[in-house]
Amino acid sequence: MPSKQVHVREYTVRAHERVIHTRLYKFICKQCNKDVERETYGPRPLYCDRCRPSMTRTEMGKKKKPRPVLVKQQKRRNAS
Repeated sequence: MPSKQVHVREYTVRAHERVIHTRLYKFICKQCNKDVERETYGPRPLYCDRCRPSMTRTEMGKKKKPRPVLVKQQKRRNAS
């Protein structure tokens, strides 16, 4: 399994070097139906580099934050 050294820029953590483990996938592109080889570190890709849909900023930040849940206090029972 090939590995790469990537430089991680400073955002909320200090800048550092990280080793990512990549894998070479051989698959058939879902759109153009061609045999393709693509190196990636995530799950098995569906599209080749040419057919891959581009991700916009709105799609990347689409996750919504969880809404706060109001918890009602239970009435205390007097132990008598």
